[in-house]
Amino acid sequence: MAHVAVIMTGLTGNLHASLELASRFKKEGNKITYLAIRDVKIKVENNGFNYIQLPEITHSISTEDLGLTQGATWFKKFIFSLRDKRNNHKKIEDLLKLEEYKNIIASIKPDITIIDRELHDIIFAVFSLKIPIVISTTWFSNKMGSGLKLPPIRTNIIPGKGIKGTSLFILFNWIYIKLKVRARIIANKIFFKDYRRQGLLNYANKVGFPIKEIVASNLPNLFVYPYIKTLSMTMSEMDFNHIPDKELHYIGPMVFESRDNNASSKISEKLKTIFNQKLNDNKKLIFCSVSTLVSGDIIFLKKLISAVSNVNNYQLIITLGDKIDKNIFKNTPENVYLFNWVPQLEVLKHADLNINHGGINSINECIHFKVPMLVYSGKNFDQNGCAARIHYHRLGIMGDKDKDSSKEIKENLETILSNKIYTENLNKFNKIYLNYQQKNLSKILKLKS
Repeated sequence: MAHVAVIMTGLTGNLHASLELASRFKKEGNKITYLAIRDVKIKVENNGFNYIQLPEITHSISTEDLGLTQGATWFKKFIFSLRDKRNNHKKIEDLLKLEEYKNIIASIKPDITIIDRELHDIIFAVFSLKIPIVISTTWFSNKMGSGLKLPPIRTNIIPGKGIKGTSLFILFNWIYIKLKVRARIIANKIFFKDYRRQGLLNYANKVGFPIKEIVASNLPNLFVYPYIKTLSMTMSEMDFNHIPDKELHYIGPMVFESRDNNASSKISEKLKTIFNQKLNDNKKLIFCSVSTLVSGDIIFLKKLISAVSNVNNYQLIITLGDKIDKNIFKNTPENVYLFNWVPQLEVLKHADLNINHGGINSINECIHFKVPMLVYSGKNFDQNGCAARIHYHRLGIMGDKDKDSSKEIKENLETILSNKIYTENLNKFNKIYLNYQQKNLSKILKLKS
């Protein structure tokens, strides 16, 4: 039995996926300690794991944090950065809490650590302890090369489709993104906003981390580590055809189905009524789970409501989250139901179609329940790339929330609900997903039994 430290951000989607990952390792006979930078103690312990709280990550460091008077001119900041360079190194290291992370993790004595790829501070701290590191990610592959078959995951480019899908256009997008990364680094240096990045690199160099194996990136922010074993909670079959990094291992979606359902009795009763009506009247249930959309996306939601307003055969459930007020939507049709929150997995069990923003966790849950998708990307992080992959594999359709009219949204809904190819492909990918669930993750990491 190996002692595995699972070290995560604690963000909701990441939390659920990582709890399923931890459960898999636990079922294989390993001891699990779960650590996070956000306070998720109750949720983690309620699911039977030992939990340790980590200090929050320091996301930015200013000259004021290092002791310079607030409001100093650019010239004073420049002189300060040159004159106090050596002292600043130690201050930055302290502000990044690197020794705190190191001491906490050393105290639990894990045999191996699985660390979220965005937690650079902790990756370097663990490296200094000479404890094996495995990177965890919920993203698909995002690398330049492989005959330029793989576009940047920030884009909605589909290889081979139109001019945008040509190798030349893919190359252009990679160059553009890499230039943006380089330009941001230069700008941050000029305006003294580079202390965090440089402090991490200085510490990495100090503890002997191979600097040449750290690649500058903007997704995730700061760095990627192509030479460290990485577990991707996705399926290679859902990615575009390419040769991934040698250390990238696809382990399949992690859907934590046993997570708590905190629905109030009022929500539960309302959903029960909707589900019964669907069953009795043979209606199509459309679930729009875009609760992370912001107030600027109200126009899209109004177009969506209009698209289903005269279709008696449709039921539409929309989750608004806590950023959008229900009262904005006046005269809502009888077949449209607005919630701030619903138990997503419970609704997906009954849904005929899911509208999502391209978040990989929602997509994985749709694979789990075999629900076709209409993806209106939130256009952040990997959402465009996820939407493109859904469209490419015909697991759904990729739309544009800013351009599609109510009529086009309605046509997309009709296409998905009437064409069996989408449900057939979901069935096919669900079988592949179930095969991934049979993989022994401990063997991938060569853990002692």
